[in-house]
Amino acid sequence: MVATNDIRAKKKPGLGRAYGYPVLAGVIIYGGAAVGITANKEAVPAGHASAVKLIGFAEERIDNSAGATGDQYVKIEKDVRVIPLAGATVANIGAAVYASADDTFTLAAGALLQIGTIDAIDADGVWLKTL
Repeated sequence: MVATNDIRAKKKPGLGRAYGYPVLAGVIIYGGAAVGITANKEAVPAGHASAVKLIGFAEERIDNSAGATGDQYVKIEKDVRVIPLAGATVANIGAAVYASADDTFTLAAGALLQIGTIDAIDADGVWLKTL
């Protein structure tokens, strides 16, 4: 499954870093969704066939569906935030987390790219620390 709208996630305050990347032509990146980059440093949604590295989460929605590569830039946040991750337990704290889509996360690597590690698990859910 892929995001079809902006994603709102809880974040730990004061731990973030942000970077800007040009968005690949024909791509929509949803706010709060996981983002990767291509070998040419173009931003794409996590799970995109051209992604070679996952870099964080989009600060806001960027619609470059009708634009050329670089017409739009997306600001990427690296932080600690709650993500949906079924089956994670306290024993998984520190474990690598992978993304199969911009809103879908797993502990099973397979051919997926790593987005971060489990920082904590509490009543709010699973906290991911981005790479």
